[in-house]
Amino acid sequence: MKRPSRAAFTLVELLVVIAIIGTLTALVLPEYGKFISRARSVTCMNNLRQIGVSVLSYVGDNDNTYPAIEPNPEDPVYTADDEEESVKAELPQGILEELGPYGLTESILKCPADIAGKNYFAQKNPPTSYQWRVTLDSENASGAKIYGGRRGYGVRIVKPSRVTICTDFEPVHFGRMNRLYADGHVVAKLIGN
Repeated sequence: MKRPSRAAFTLVELLVVIAIIGTLTALVLPEYGKFISRARSVTCMNNLRQIGVSVLSYVGDNDNTYPAIEPNPEDPVYTADDEEESVKAELPQGILEELGPYGLTESILKCPADIAGKNYFAQKNPPTSYQWRVTLDSENASGAKIYGGRRGYGVRIVKPSRVTICTDFEPVHFGRMNRLYADGHVVAKLIGN
């Protein structure tokens, strides 16, 4: 006698498969969130590297000096009153005006971890997730200076690999802030230790 072939699951088999899928989903979802956060951090680091390439291209074209960038044109660090008469016409521009010709775009200025469009400096034009370091403005790339030094005395010349150009405003990457250094490398620094 020939037995009929089974073409369908029984209710118990179906419930076991659903339970296995539910268990696997519960195990994978937390890791998926970490994966997405790690991908955002890597994209942010890539954005900072692209800013670094733009800065180094600018340095190569402008007598080996870093660009003078106004971090927030709506609330300027530099004013015409601070400058000598000969320099007043050349006050620093925003980051896009200075580095736009070197490949910088508005999309590069947004960290993907800066979710839901809540830019840390949304009032800036353009909105950016990165904080520019004004102490490098117009400094020579081969001998950048830190004012104040270790003990607050005078000027100290430092290696470009130790001078921060720009960084995240907030530690949004697992408690870390991504930083771009003057030689073009990017590092994630742990904040709070």
